[in-house]
Amino acid sequence: MTTGLLLVAAGTSAAHSESFGINLVLRVPVMCTVKAGAAAAGVPTGPAAPGSFELGAIREYCNAPHGYDLVVHYTPGSLKGMTLIAGDERVALDGSGTAVVGRSPGPAIKYRNLQAIPGPQGFDADHLDFETVAAPF
Repeated sequence: MTTGLLLVAAGTSAAHSESFGINLVLRVPVMCTVKAGAAAAGVPTGPAAPGSFELGAIREYCNAPHGYDLVVHYTPGSLKGMTLIAGDERVALDGSGTAVVGRSPGPAIKYRNLQAIPGPQGFDADHLDFETVAAPF
């Protein structure tokens, strides 16, 4: 018993001390998703615009450290002049087929109700595709 105590004491003396360290590095991959669903109660839509139509809601998730853009894709040449309202963000579609609907400066989980005010061509596309695009480092 005494020998064990002496070994512990000898192992902790300043003359024989050693330090150990562990470097632990964790890498979390950037993941961004958008899911569509029914309109969510309590989620901001902004004031209801005259002539607007409810399109449901989207849930955005993106853990990109420098934020992300919410982008909508639609058939090029269609929906020209339509105003898309996502939460409190508004964008007028120009018929190019792609538009940035909103931005987040950092990682976020957001819910946005969607509304649309048709342009002169009305709803001449059969779908809208949303994606989150991580900002570059």
